[in-house]
Amino acid sequence: MTEPYYTWQTFETTLAGEPIRWTGKPGLESWDALCPSTRLLAEELSSVGPGQRMLDLRCGSGVCGALAARRGADVTLCDDSIVAVEATRRTLDLNSVSGQVLHGQPCEGPEPLQDFDVVLLDAPRGREWVQYLLAIAAQALRPGGKLFLAGPNRGGIRGYIDDARELVGPCEVTRVKARHRLAVAEKEPGPVENLSYSQEVCEATVRGQTIRFVTQAGVFSQGKLDAGTRALIETMVIRPGESALDLGCGCGIVGAVAAQMGARAVCVDSSAVALRATHATLELNGVLDRAQVLASDCASAVRAMRFDVIAANPPFHQGLGVEYDVAQQFVRDAAHVLNEDGRLYLVANRFIRYERLMSELRGASRVTTAYEDNRFHVLEAVG
Repeated sequence: MTEPYYTWQTFETTLAGEPIRWTGKPGLESWDALCPSTRLLAEELSSVGPGQRMLDLRCGSGVCGALAARRGADVTLCDDSIVAVEATRRTLDLNSVSGQVLHGQPCEGPEPLQDFDVVLLDAPRGREWVQYLLAIAAQALRPGGKLFLAGPNRGGIRGYIDDARELVGPCEVTRVKARHRLAVAEKEPGPVENLSYSQEVCEATVRGQTIRFVTQAGVFSQGKLDAGTRALIETMVIRPGESALDLGCGCGIVGAVAAQMGARAVCVDSSAVALRATHATLELNGVLDRAQVLASDCASAVRAMRFDVIAANPPFHQGLGVEYDVAQQFVRDAAHVLNEDGRLYLVANRFIRYERLMSELRGASRVTTAYEDNRFHVLEAVG
């Protein structure tokens, strides 16, 4: 794919006194520049050397992992985003180093990864999600191992440092740069409570029926059905036998409802925790036989398929900022995979105007506002 969104670019800079190359593209947080948190983590890596085992729980573009691998460390690099996973693989190749790269967290299966000397965490948004990742770090570290925790002041890093003290061990700030902090925690000896995914089963009444869905920390609108998705579900028209794409599926409730309405549904998301929640939601509602769940950067995994209906609640945040690259690519990808007489339903905050871009859909005869209230509107494009 040669579209700008899917075009990988190569960058080079000096990181912790060493030249480093990395790859990035839209859809990856801080894709064309290294954020202060990354630089703080890289500076702390001076203590990581040959033979040490390092785990990066949010590897992003993979530069910290590449730097540690160059110094002889045995690195395992994880990220919830499939885009970050691909970026990391490319960055390792660019720097002629290797490491294990995982989509999701290393706590799955009967034998979770353990006994790491160092764990890195560039803290994301959301305290419950950070606490979950800190619990993973506590499980993964050997006694006496170190957690390097970094993040922006306005992102809540002070509270996360307090959480690290409780979940991992003694934790102190060691570096400060550009309103970001890095703290180092030392894993205390003793047993660690077994991790669970802490999935929560919720209920909502939509289209006159009660439907159950699964959420967890790290999934959009954890613990409830958000008003925008509710408006999308109430508005979309799906006929038995049609094919439906739940684009950016989150907890999977849109795909589950589509399958209940008789569609053959495909649910895609870039997030590993979202895909896990979606699979659980489909299973909970007895529609796994009529639905498929795929990891996908926007609609890249289904570009060879065609759909009668596409429903989407596009994201417009990257980290703490506002970013429309992914949302706009949702619309462009929909143009590619929508049947000529198909229907795209897109919900957004009223201040976000996607009408012009949607009107550029190949063969779209009209774009209308199918629903509107004081917060959201659902736009419908008909081919």
